[in-house]
Amino acid sequence: MRIYNSFIAALALTFAAVTVALAAYGVDKLDAYFSVYTIAILVLTLFYVSFSPKARRALGMVGAAAFAGFLVIAALKVMEILGRR
Repeated sequence: MRIYNSFIAALALTFAAVTVALAAYGVDKLDAYFSVYTIAILVLTLFYVSFSPKARRALGMVGAAAFAGFLVIAALKVMEILGRR
């Protein structure tokens, strides 16, 4: 199995496990799912650092985009909390 296929398979299995676990706990907020998915992407990317420089750059951009989305969600939550006061 090529390293790319291994990464995609690991990512799919991780996302499936995260989805099942969050659903079992009754989480119904999309931002919680997105946050945990972002953490999973970043952790899996750390495990697969042996990619070629081109693939590593692409994974870095995907991780950066996911992290930017995470920061947007965090900012919205902070504004929601501050707006309640």
